Amino acid sequence: MAHQIVAPTSPRTAYVLGAGFSLAASSEMPITDELGRRAAARLELDDLPAFSPGGITFESWLTWLAERQPFLSEAEHLQDRARFAELSEAIAEVVTESQAAADEAGFPLWLGEFVDLLHWARSTVVTLNYDTIIEATVDKSPRFDGDEAIWSVDVVTGFPNGRGLMFGLGTYFEERGTFSMHKLHGSIDWYGVPGDRTGATLERIRTVENRSAAAHRATIGGREVFIVPPTSTKGTYFDNPKTRFSWQQARDGLRAAERVVLMGYSLPLTDTALARLLATTVANGPQEVVVVNPDADGVANRLVALGVDRARIRTHEGYDCVADYVSTEVEAATRELVEYLASTSPDSPVAVGWGYSGWGAVTEATLDAQGGTLRLCVDRVDQPLATVLYPGTTSDDPNVRPTMSLGQVLALGTPSAILVEVEGREWRICTRAQPEPAQESDWILLRPIGHQPDRRP
Repeated sequence: MAHQIVAPTSPRTAYVLGAGFSLAASSEMPITDELGRRAAARLELDDLPAFSPGGITFESWLTWLAERQPFLSEAEHLQDRARFAELSEAIAEVVTESQAAADEAGFPLWLGEFVDLLHWARSTVVTLNYDTIIEATVDKSPRFDGDEAIWSVDVVTGFPNGRGLMFGLGTYFEERGTFSMHKLHGSIDWYGVPGDRTGATLERIRTVENRSAAAHRATIGGREVFIVPPTSTKGTYFDNPKTRFSWQQARDGLRAAERVVLMGYSLPLTDTALARLLATTVANGPQEVVVVNPDADGVANRLVALGVDRARIRTHEGYDCVADYVSTEVEAATRELVEYLASTSPDSPVAVGWGYSGWGAVTEATLDAQGGTLRLCVDRVDQPLATVLYPGTTSDDPNVRPTMSLGQVLALGTPSAILVEVEGREWRICTRAQPEPAQESDWILLRPIGHQPDRRP
């Protein structure tokens, strides 16, 4: 049985993720103009403009191809449309290959931490990215709603989460205690029949390990990947009800938020649909607006142009701004945890674990007095809590070290950060699990943030 995680206190938050978020997760992931160059190179196109933020962008060039230009003949217009369709397909292929390369290289530790924060806070995530980095991170290590594991099918809106279909219960959608992710521009694992405005053929079809390429193609059938190409005008893609539903859910999540975080999104005002969405939900609202971007001041200026009062805007900038933002959230949760520990019985035994795969006693602790970092050591994290020794008791096995009490740990000093070493790697700790009242009420159960040891990242 999974232990209930005590979620850190935080404002009700909606995140808007742009290409800069994926780039922060891996240098393999391209932003818009680089994506255009890679897609064009894949098609061996050599008559491209020199894409640049201050000149012709890939978005503006793709818009030229998508829209009928009054000076073109019908044949020339159809040639443009054909090139636009080829580029749309190439974009999906480039993103898929880039994500595979990123996964092979390994993602940073903050990515698993970020997904934990999303899950615990039940945040709203509005993403403009085609990749499935967030979904893959969810599936690498389970989070829980009660005793039910949370998987990516439970967080992506607009599609059945499968439980009703699987068990014949007649319930296609089940509300889960986790975050909601609204993919406004489609995804590399969405497929539909071109021209279908009803959404009836649009499905989320994940690549399944051990399924052959031929079996995957057969599952897709005659459908094609559904992404909304980066053009200034996207009207025809918003005709189907599933896309509109995702946008409407995003609108509701942004309106209900106490804090809106633009993470890796540059807010080009040429993206008229998203600019209008933010103007409608955020410009005159009460939300705090946080910009996490290397060019945070530029994004803040565009928010002001949409009508957001600059006094409501807070910025995180710099090359590592996304990782720094996650660290800021972890540090705030750690302060809350330390306050709780200081108010708890010093006789409480202390264990560390992920809440569903076993626990391990804290057997050693050191405090870096200068930096304030408390380092905990556990010998293993795969034991049922009932088998973990209480402080003051010993085992017949000389390799089993005694469990430390909370008082012994905090006697070292008040920490500003808590780390635990498990199987040769360190995790940050910023929250705890709720003990089972019948058997474990005196335990302090510390929950590392991020994936369990046998998972990546």
